[in-house]
Amino acid sequence: MMLRWSLVAFLAVVLTGCASSQNSEEQAKPELEPVTVRVSGYGTYEDVEEDRSDTRKRLLARRASQLDAYRNLAERVYGTVVFGSSTVSDFVLQSDSFRTYVDSYVRGAKVISVTEHSDGVVETVMELKLEPEFLECAAGVADDKVLDTCPLPVPKYNDRVGDLEARSADSLYYLD
Repeated sequence: MMLRWSLVAFLAVVLTGCASSQNSEEQAKPELEPVTVRVSGYGTYEDVEEDRSDTRKRLLARRASQLDAYRNLAERVYGTVVFGSSTVSDFVLQSDSFRTYVDSYVRGAKVISVTEHSDGVVETVMELKLEPEFLECAAGVADDKVLDTCPLPVPKYNDRVGDLEARSADSLYYLD
């Protein structure tokens, strides 16, 4: 009789341990929230006094700031590739050069504001909402494989109310 109660107690402890380990695995994986990434991009024109009245140069500066913001956004999400080389002769540095590039695409980015400052600098602020699926994928992949493995999904929530959108349902582009 004592053996039976000991066996029942042993089985109860083992089953309780299995149940708690399953619950702890389920509880260990927290549910991720969307993350909003916000960046700024800058552009300018040469002569503030003279070029301020030239519409073409102002629009080019605005476009340059928008492209810089897209580049900064791609760098924040996917990273930057950096190449460098140095030349040394007789233990003295002769030349040092670095080159960086970003090879990516960004979709779903939203222009928050475009500001032209008094010194001729045009600043574009953009943001992009990273969905939990992208964050989970990026967390489980090596940094240099994120671009190939984890494409940015189209945002689930429609926060572009009032903005112009492309009419085709399968389009990758938004009109800003």
